[in-house]
Amino acid sequence: MEDHHDEASPLLLVLQKELRRNLVDSEIDAIPDSVSPSEVIVSTFKIYGSIFLVCFAMFLVLRAKFPLVYTYNSRVLKHITPLSRNRHGSLQWIPRVFTYTDDEIFQHCGMAAIVYLRFLRLGFKLSLVGIFNSFFLIPSNLYGCNPATPVVVTDDATTNITNTNTTATKDICASLTDRVEKIALSHVSPGEENIWATTVAAYIIFGSAMYFIFQEFEWFTEYRHKFCTQPRPDNYTVYVSHIPEEYRSDGKLLHYFRSIFTKDAVLEASVAMDISNLEKKVQERAKVMEKLEHAVNIRNVKGFEPKHGNPLGETLESIPTFAAELNTLNDEIKVQIEEIENKKMIQDQDVPSDLVEQSEQVSLVDDENTTANDNQSQEPSVSSIEEEVKHHGKLSTLTKNITSFRNLTLDTMKGAAGTVGGTILNSANMALNLITGSQDGTVRDAGFVTFSSLLVKNQCVQTIHHSTPFTFYTMNAPRPRDVVWGNVGKSHKEQQLSYLLAQGATIATCLFWTIPVSFLSSLSEVEKLQELIPGLEKALVKNPWLASLLAQLSPLMLVLLTSLLPVILTVYCKKEGHIGSDTLHASLLTKLAMFMIVQIFFVQALSGSLFSSLAEIAEKPTLAVTLLATSLPAQVKAFIQYVQVQNFLGCGLELLRIPRVVMALIRERIGPNLTEKERSTPYMGILPITEPAEMEYPMLFAEMILYFMINLVYSCIAPIMSYILLVCFGLLSVVFRHQLIYTYSTENDDGGKLWSSAIMLLITCMIVSELTLIGIVFLKLAFIPGVLLVPLIVCTFLFASYLKQQHFKVTEFVPSTVCAVMDRKNRNMDLDFLKGEYKQSALTEKIAYPDNFTKEDSVVYAKKASDVDEDIEHAVVVDEN
Repeated sequence: MEDHHDEASPLLLVLQKELRRNLVDSEIDAIPDSVSPSEVIVSTFKIYGSIFLVCFAMFLVLRAKFPLVYTYNSRVLKHITPLSRNRHGSLQWIPRVFTYTDDEIFQHCGMAAIVYLRFLRLGFKLSLVGIFNSFFLIPSNLYGCNPATPVVVTDDATTNITNTNTTATKDICASLTDRVEKIALSHVSPGEENIWATTVAAYIIFGSAMYFIFQEFEWFTEYRHKFCTQPRPDNYTVYVSHIPEEYRSDGKLLHYFRSIFTKDAVLEASVAMDISNLEKKVQERAKVMEKLEHAVNIRNVKGFEPKHGNPLGETLESIPTFAAELNTLNDEIKVQIEEIENKKMIQDQDVPSDLVEQSEQVSLVDDENTTANDNQSQEPSVSSIEEEVKHHGKLSTLTKNITSFRNLTLDTMKGAAGTVGGTILNSANMALNLITGSQDGTVRDAGFVTFSSLLVKNQCVQTIHHSTPFTFYTMNAPRPRDVVWGNVGKSHKEQQLSYLLAQGATIATCLFWTIPVSFLSSLSEVEKLQELIPGLEKALVKNPWLASLLAQLSPLMLVLLTSLLPVILTVYCKKEGHIGSDTLHASLLTKLAMFMIVQIFFVQALSGSLFSSLAEIAEKPTLAVTLLATSLPAQVKAFIQYVQVQNFLGCGLELLRIPRVVMALIRERIGPNLTEKERSTPYMGILPITEPAEMEYPMLFAEMILYFMINLVYSCIAPIMSYILLVCFGLLSVVFRHQLIYTYSTENDDGGKLWSSAIMLLITCMIVSELTLIGIVFLKLAFIPGVLLVPLIVCTFLFASYLKQQHFKVTEFVPSTVCAVMDRKNRNMDLDFLKGEYKQSALTEKIAYPDNFTKEDSVVYAKKASDVDEDIEHAVVVDEN
C-alpha cells in the first residue's frame, strides 16, 4: 500500500483525496438503507403521477360541463378561431391539437405561442438524443466499476500532499447497489476506459443542440419577419429617447423626421409630457364613473334610489351626488387638457422654417416605396397652428401671462434665496403652485414617431441620429397598451442608476435565497429529518412507509418556494426603467432563469456538503468546483424528484385552472354583478371568469431553461434523466397546445421577443454544462477524455460568437426587400389604425360618462342636486332667523 502511494504523483493524490472525501460527504451516502434512490423516484412518480391523472380526469369532465371556463376560445364569438371552433370529444382533442401546423398556430394563437411550443419541441428532440446516448452509456456505466481499483485517501483533508499518513481503500463504486446509481457515471471507477463514453455522449448531445439551434434561427427569422410586417401600430412606430431640446415638441419632431425621410412617409409624432396631475384626475374620474354606473344599475334593476353616507355621517342620494362629482371632474379635466394642447401649439410655433422646407423637399427613399395615401389627412402645418392659436388667443395670452409671472417671481425668489436661504424659495414655489395652478404640460425628452412605411420605419430605427451616445436614440416601440408611461422620458443617469440598483437587489436576493433552498434541499434525506425532529426515528421503525412519504417534502417545498420568484423579481424589473412590458418580460425571463439555475441546480447539487465545507471553500475557492463535480452525479435522485413534482403538479393545476377559478369566484362574491357588463368587468384587479387569461411566458420559459440545463448535464452522466425529461416535455406539449388553442388570449402576443433571450440562456447553459462535465471527467482521473472535451467548449464559444455577428440582428429587423414588397402591397391600406395610438391615454378623453348615464342625465341630476343644496341653505337661514 505504501509502495502504491510512493509511486503516485502529487496531482493524482490531490484528486483522489478530494474525490473520496466529497463522495463520502455527499448525499448519496446519507440515504438510509430503507429508502433507496430507486424507491424514492418510483414513490414520487406514483404519488404525483396519480395526482395528475386525477386532475386530468376531473378536467375531462369539467371541460364538457363548463366550456366557458375550460374552452373559452370556443364559446366567445370574438375569440373563436378555426382551430378552437370545434372542441372535439373528451380525448379526441389530444391527437387533434398536434395536427395543426406552425403556420396555423402562428395565425390564430400568436407568435409568442408558437415560439413557446417550438421550444418544447426542441427539448423533446434533445431528450431523444439523450435516450440515443443511453443505449451505450448505460452498459458502459453499468460495467465500469472495478472494485479492485484503490483510492488513496489522506487521514486529514487539510494535510499537505507530502504527508505520508495515508491509506488506500477500494473504489466507492463497489458500495453502489441501487439500479439508478449503477447506470450513472458515479458507478464508473476512476481512470477506467468506460469514461470515454461520456465524452462521446457530450459531443453528440451538444453537437445536436447547436444544430437544432441553427435550424430554429432559420425558422424564427422567417416567422419574425412575417409578424413584423403585420398591420400593427408597433410595427410602424419607433420610440425616440433623449430628444435634443430643440426638437421637443410634436411639430418639431415631426418636421425633423420628415426632413430626413419623406413628408408622406412620416405620419405623426408625439412627444410625451409630464401630466401627473391630470392622470390623477382621470383616475379619480374613473372611480366616480364606476360608482355612478353601479348606482344607476341599482335603480334600474332593484327599483329604488340608492343612498350612501359621507365622512360627516350624512346620508346622500348616490346618483345626484356622483353625477355632480363627475360633472366637476369633467370640467376640470377638459380645462387641463385644453391648457396642455394650447401649450403644445405654442411650442410648435417655433418650428424653424428651414426645417419645414427640408421636410417638403428632402427625401432618402423613393416615393414608390411609401404607402402614403393622397386622400389621407396630414398633420397640421405651422400656418394652421397659428390660426388655431389665434382662435384660442385669450387662453394663449393668459398662459403667457402666467408663465411670465412665474418666471419673474422665480427669478426674484432665487435672488432672495442667495441671502435668506433655500427654504424660502421652496415655500415660494409651493405658493406659486397654488396661485398659478397645475404644473402639467412640461415636455419630456422622449416620444413616439409613427410612419406610414415599413421600409422607412426600419431605416429610422437603424440610423444614428446624433453624435452624442444615447442622444436621439431610436428603438422599436412597444405595443400601445404595453407602454409604461411613467418610464417614458427618464433621464439617462436615472435609468442607469435604476438599472444598477435593480441588479444589486437581484444579486442580494439570490444570495439570501440560498439559505432556504439549501435548508429545503437538505430535508430530502430522512437522516437530516431525524436530526431535526425528535422521536422521528422511532416513528420510522414502526411505520417504514413514512420514509418514502417524507422524502417527497423537499421537492414540493422547493416548487412552492420557486413560485414566489416572479412576484419578487417583477418588482425589481419595473424599477429598471423599461419603456414597454416586452423588454420588461425579457429582463424578467433572464433573472428567473439565472435564479433557478443557481438556486435549484447548483445550490441543490451542493446542499449535501455545502455547509460542512464552507470553511474549506473559504480557504481554497477552487474546492467549490471539485465539490460541484463530485456532488452532481449523486444528485440525480433529487433532480428527478423536482422535475416530476414540478411537471405533474404544474400540469394538473394548469388544466384545472384552480388559481384562476378561485379568483373568479372571489370576484363574483365581492364585486358588482347587477348587469352583464358588471359581471364581465374586473374588480379590484381580479378578473371575472368571462375575461380571457393571458399566458405568463417568462416563468414558463425560465422553467424550461432549467429543464434544458438538467438535461444537458445529466444526459451524459445519468442517462435515466433523458427518459424523465422526454415525458416532461411531451406532457407540457399536450397541456399547453390545448391551453393556447382553447383557453388563453392572444392580446399579450409580443411577437416572440423572449426567443432571443431564451436562446442566449440556452447557449449559456451549454457552456456551463460543458465546464461541469470537464470537471467531472477530470475527477474521474480520465485525463485524455477530459482534454478532448476542451475543443467542444471552444466550438460552443465560436458558435455563440458566430450567431451574435448577424443572426440576432436579422431577427430584430425586417430586410428592406421584404419591407418594400409589403409597402407596395399595402399602398392603398387605410392607416387610421395608426393615428393617435401613442397619445397619452389621459389626453384622449375630455368628457366621459358611463354607458348607462348620458350627458343629458347629468344635467338633470346636477340640477336636482343643486336644488337640494338650495333647500338646505334655505332651511339653515330660517333656523338662524
